[in-house]
Amino acid sequence: MTATNAGFEERGDSEFLFDFDQFERMDQAGVFDGVQGHVELIEGKIIHMAPASMDHGGVNADVVFAIKTALRALAPQPALRVITNATLQIGRRNAPQPDVFVVRAGENGKYAQAEQAVLVVEVSISARGNDLTVKSRLYARAGVPEYWVVEPESRKVSVLRDPQPDGTWASTTILEGEGAVVSPPFAPQISIPLTELF
Repeated sequence: MTATNAGFEERGDSEFLFDFDQFERMDQAGVFDGVQGHVELIEGKIIHMAPASMDHGGVNADVVFAIKTALRALAPQPALRVITNATLQIGRRNAPQPDVFVVRAGENGKYAQAEQAVLVVEVSISARGNDLTVKSRLYARAGVPEYWVVEPESRKVSVLRDPQPDGTWASTTILEGEGAVVSPPFAPQISIPLTELF
């Protein structure tokens, strides 16, 4: 079995698509042991994601810290959890691992489900094209209300809102510049300066 590189969309005449249960069983059996980086299940295909760089990890940590700090300042605090580098199950054939996502707290289960998510964030350094196409369509079709693509190299954030069933977003805003802030709809009273994200 070979893993497909992120962003690779060429299809042959026939292919085998995995479901989440098969993907999980392969993981438990150690099929992915020794793989550098991690693997995701995207549209039934096993995608190999490159190892994250120190820059990527640092921005990831900054995003988590900024969101958590903003939420803790609210009174009463909303029943939300900020998750990083974990599986978000989307239907039968998708299990991405967003860099950061926010879910409603109180839900039980081993994996977060797409319908729990109120925000998904991808830190985009080397996979911008994939994050704005493949991942963007996936999160929109899943009904995730808001998706951020954080691009530290160009110091901007793409904010996508109002997902459509066809995988598009009704609203896309590019935020950049020293004074720019982002306010998520699930907690519109908070404002996170972009300077806290990278």
